Amino acid sequence: MATDTTVFQITQATGFFHEVNTLLIAVQGVAVVSELIVSGNVQHTPGDYVTIEARHLNARVRLPLVGPIQAALANRLPDVIEITLVSGRDKEQQLSHYTSGFQRFVDSIFLPFMVAYHERHRDEIEKQYPAGRTAWPSAWQMSWAIRNAASHNGRVFEKPTQQSISWRGLTFSPNDEPTTTLLGLVNGGDLLALMIEMEEARTGVALKYA
Repeated sequence: MATDTTVFQITQATGFFHEVNTLLIAVQGVAVVSELIVSGNVQHTPGDYVTIEARHLNARVRLPLVGPIQAALANRLPDVIEITLVSGRDKEQQLSHYTSGFQRFVDSIFLPFMVAYHERHRDEIEKQYPAGRTAWPSAWQMSWAIRNAASHNGRVFEKPTQQSISWRGLTFSPNDEPTTTLLGLVNGGDLLALMIEMEEARTGVALKYA
């Protein structure tokens, strides 16, 4: 089956550059230790990546395994970080091994960074869309909902009359709570894709490179 592959370039001018760089340092560190335990040596080269399968989106996200830690050791920041979004969930045969054992770790560390990005730029979005939250771009409405869930023990809505949110085929309303939790429907892969859409909606500048 054919797949669509999109590469996004994250530069130091990107609104969530520092969040992504910090995330990648953590992810690369875990990948290095994991590879050492599994194979007894580490031989990552530029272009190697770790793949995170999204929970809601029919997609997987490739994150670079070389660059973030090397830049930090050199007391500098990367010039560019490339994140690749691949459609579908087919296994990538060239990967050395697979595991879902770090899924909770990935979800846990990605969530606060997305919330931090949302809070830092929320005032800007409110000024761009003075009609209120229901007029915001869908990605920002979803981040509003995820931020609420992260801050209020999983609950998104305060009132049963509040308008539902929809993003990329995922719709969540007050009627879904408390039976269903929004944070159980998305994971770190979804959050990375969401942050890319949030940044593009905020700035009007496409991050897509290829």
